[in-house]
Amino acid sequence: MSGVSLETGWLPAVLAVLALAAGVFLVLRRRPWWWLWVVPAVIGAAVIGAWIIGRFVAERLFAEPLPMIVSVWIGVIVAGVGLAIGHQFDSPWWDKVLAALAAVAVVVAAGNEINQLYEQYPTVGDLFGPAGGDQIAGPPPFTPSAAGLPAGPLSTNWTPTGIGIPAEGKVSQIDLPGTRSGFPGRQGWVYYPPAYFADNPQPLPVLVLLTGQPGNPDGWFLGDRVQNVMNDFARQHNGIAPIVVSPDPLGSELANPLCANSSLGQVDTYLSQDVPTAIRRQLRVQSQPRAWSIGGFSYGGTCAIQMATNHPDVYPTFIDISGQLEPTLGTHQQTVDTAFAGNESAFAAINPMNIMASKKFPNSAGWFLIGGRDLESRMQQLEQVYLAAKAAGMRVFFWQNPGSSHEWGTAVAGLAHVVPWLAGRLNITPAPLEPRAG
Repeated sequence: MSGVSLETGWLPAVLAVLALAAGVFLVLRRRPWWWLWVVPAVIGAAVIGAWIIGRFVAERLFAEPLPMIVSVWIGVIVAGVGLAIGHQFDSPWWDKVLAALAAVAVVVAAGNEINQLYEQYPTVGDLFGPAGGDQIAGPPPFTPSAAGLPAGPLSTNWTPTGIGIPAEGKVSQIDLPGTRSGFPGRQGWVYYPPAYFADNPQPLPVLVLLTGQPGNPDGWFLGDRVQNVMNDFARQHNGIAPIVVSPDPLGSELANPLCANSSLGQVDTYLSQDVPTAIRRQLRVQSQPRAWSIGGFSYGGTCAIQMATNHPDVYPTFIDISGQLEPTLGTHQQTVDTAFAGNESAFAAINPMNIMASKKFPNSAGWFLIGGRDLESRMQQLEQVYLAAKAAGMRVFFWQNPGSSHEWGTAVAGLAHVVPWLAGRLNITPAPLEPRAG
């Protein structure tokens, strides 16, 4: 059951049919007062509740309103629960029980419709975390390198050998403590390419990959997102691929600490100092900056360009997928007032757009990627950041994934699109044949 899809196939169809039947049961009732008072009140509450949640609550939690279709499904959930509560009055016990079950059916089906829009949980098993088949129990495996680092690209100068090399990569959780920052990051996740387990190991490059907000550190690992992309690349390169580490840039699922040092937390110090230090101590990775990159989706994409501009010596290579124009808690003024006590200069000091307007980055390179059906406003924002990066001397590229919007499908497609270029940039393969940077 854990492998059953929540996006396609029989289960979404069954959920929809059950929800439709449940909705009919919840609405139909032979009581004059039901149609005169309860149904209109519930409909009104659903409309108002969906509007409040989709607009004001979402802006407070996620820094932007929800898409209209998401608000509609929230309204369906409110209506289902409201009607079920109405059934608890002037009705036999069996009607009360059926109404409660019907409400559950409506909530589950509507929730899955929202899930399908964002492609958050591809399968039933993903509701409980990444699949366990490729997981390593215990601390991350670490053995010293057997020889010095090859002078040229890894894939042409090193042949991993050993009977312990798996056909596909492995994953595990990893502790990334906020030693200097004090930031309460949750446990992160790691992808180890097959070559990590060679008998003649070499230190590997690193991709730090960040999730969106709301989110959890395992977001990139659900549905084997990272695993599939990296395994596909590794199969063509003797099992060699970057080590992918996904730390927690939030602190909790709904938090929004702006990926900066502010009154909301020392996230900048966490990602630029604590995370790299913890990775180097626990994993067999290359230490030089050119072997390190950072990327992310949505909030994580905004965070990636923040790290690239605030710490080009740590992350000279970046991937910004569906990021925003600037770190935000809603409006610009809200952000400055809440996180920086109204100090515009403090905000400008960490804001990529301000930094790129006054500083050049000749050694930095990266990608800006977005779904072709994403909001026009979000598309324009990302294009502005791309143009600013280009003007600041970065080697940058822009790509749209046809047919997708602000969803995990965009993130996975974007990562897959970039990996061949990233491998050249990180010296896994010979220098990439780059598209024109314009």
